[in-house]
Amino acid sequence: MSAAVHDLSVPAPPPRRPRAGRLLRPYLLMAPALLLVAAVSFLPLGQAIWQSLHRSNYLDIGEFVGLLNYQRFLLSESGIQRAWNSVVFVAGSLAVAMPLGFGLAVLLNLPLRARGLIRTVLILPWLVSNTVAAILWAWILSAQFGPVSPVVAALGATMPNPMTSQALAMPALILCNAWGSYPLVMVFVLAALQTIPTELQEAAKIDGASGWQRFRHVVFPLVRNTTLVTLVLTTLHTFNGVSIVLIMTGGGPVGATDVMALRVFEEGFKFYRMGLATAGAVIIFALNIVFTIVYMRVLRGDGHA
Repeated sequence: MSAAVHDLSVPAPPPRRPRAGRLLRPYLLMAPALLLVAAVSFLPLGQAIWQSLHRSNYLDIGEFVGLLNYQRFLLSESGIQRAWNSVVFVAGSLAVAMPLGFGLAVLLNLPLRARGLIRTVLILPWLVSNTVAAILWAWILSAQFGPVSPVVAALGATMPNPMTSQALAMPALILCNAWGSYPLVMVFVLAALQTIPTELQEAAKIDGASGWQRFRHVVFPLVRNTTLVTLVLTTLHTFNGVSIVLIMTGGGPVGATDVMALRVFEEGFKFYRMGLATAGAVIIFALNIVFTIVYMRVLRGDGHA
């Protein structure tokens, strides 16, 4: 009887094909956001690339010159020096800000007294704009008016003015930029450290792992991605920054601190050579992408970006 009932059952209807409207609905819903992104990102980028291929006077696009602006910006003797200064500025800032921020994050993750007050004090440089930070450090390091000069004089030495010294100007910029950059590293890494279960470290400690081994094999792998993000953000922020260099040294003395971002700013807003300025901006944009890809491939260690 059950077999007969089963034989007489109505077969299931074939699955309906989705209508074209249902297929297009997600794209229609995303269309306003995509158009907005294109309007504020891709269209200005295309306009900048187009303008970089022309000789321009402010916003007036002149004759087509091809890659001449790129050649003048990057391949000249001064352009190579600016590229090297940018590398030194970025590498020096990272060498100070990353270990300092990471170390302070590990320290603040410990059960310290007045930990909240210490966190507030250490995060203050992050709340100060680059303009204010540059003015502050220019005053601190001033050989005439700064508070460091009397201390050096009390020790029987004469303090030179770092802003006018070819040997000391770049270290002064690196010190100022690292002071404003380490809180970002500290906050990100501290947030990642607080998500690590204490059971993992306790288990490693029971297994006989030393403090360094627990940090290397348990803690750091869990905060590596966060460290990568802070490294990329700090690199881009330093490489693209203009305020600190412009206010403290203006690119001097004798071009010792003249970086690529400052050249873009001066060509565009001081000399109104927008073709040359946009060529430099496109080069910096491309280098930003290269930096990000290299960091992701090298630091993740899995060969995938």
